[in-house]
Amino acid sequence: MDLQAKIREYINVLKMARKPDREEFIETAKISIAVMFVVGFIGFVVYVLMEIVPQMVR
Repeated sequence: MDLQAKIREYINVLKMARKPDREEFIETAKISIAVMFVVGFIGFVVYVLMEIVPQMVR
């Protein structure tokens, strides 16, 4: 695939893109924040387990 075809493809994608309305944006933001909290909580649990379990084994 040559460069011009790739640029044309990107331009077509940008033409189809639209600005989300307020409701759609808020819903997407809520989902993103919820996922960040879940991933952060899982990371925190793993961190705590990695700190506590080795001390309990000693």
